[in-house]
Amino acid sequence: MIYFSIIIFMLSPLHGVKDSFYEHGSINSFAYRQLPALHWCQGLQWRSPPSPYVVALASFPGSGNTWLRYLLQQATGIVTGSIYMDYGLRVHGFPAENVTDGSVLVVKTHEAPPISPNKFKSALLLIRNPKDAILADFNRVHKGHIGTAPKSAFKKKSYNREESDWSYYVASQLTAWESLHRLWLTRFPGPVHVVFYETLVSDTRSTLQGVLDFLNRTVSEAEMNCAISLKEGIYRRKKKIKNFDPYTPEMYKAIRIARDRVFNIVADYQSKRTNTTRRYNNID
Repeated sequence: MIYFSIIIFMLSPLHGVKDSFYEHGSINSFAYRQLPALHWCQGLQWRSPPSPYVVALASFPGSGNTWLRYLLQQATGIVTGSIYMDYGLRVHGFPAENVTDGSVLVVKTHEAPPISPNKFKSALLLIRNPKDAILADFNRVHKGHIGTAPKSAFKKKSYNREESDWSYYVASQLTAWESLHRLWLTRFPGPVHVVFYETLVSDTRSTLQGVLDFLNRTVSEAEMNCAISLKEGIYRRKKKIKNFDPYTPEMYKAIRIARDRVFNIVADYQSKRTNTTRRYNNID
């Protein structure tokens, strides 16, 4: 019976009974298993009418995309979409997984800008220090969205490599990290609003307000206060291995070089496209 229920849920339409996924204040008991407590400031809804324009929420994996989606849903009550189908997220607060049209507020993507210029009108680009983003995604690969990889995972070797899987992962992901941000800032034809994860953490209210202004969404003071009071949610990885740093001096040097190149591109983009400056020099 349990397996049958799981199969039925997996096959259920993404847009089925849009307004009944959530009730005000908590998750409905439609799922096939007990979910962690999740409280919403207001009942989640789809955009009505749908917008003719779609906004991307682009980021490198491990940069806090899910957390920013959560904050936006808390503040606006509007669901956020994704180009992916993550069933775990779908039953933990994101019913619009794999929805990429104007019925959602923003659409999550970890990909480069699409070839079609009409796919996205504008984009939010969430940037996190590559040191933390790469480590967060390595943890996700091994232990899911909120787990932490064991120390043994950083020493493992495979595919007859002389170096560890972790060393290979850092080198390849650092190249991907730099490339992703470069492409969104130099190849995407629409406006891009840069959000630094570290600033979102240290000054959540102001940073979230800037995102809402870019999206042309107005929320009341009460709605913003509620979103901030519930900002932690269940989507931020809290557990860390104490007194353990998997990065070598050579890795740190490569990270600084890549990070500085991207920050220079951000500064150049903002000086040319907007009069707004963003705080990014305080990222360690």
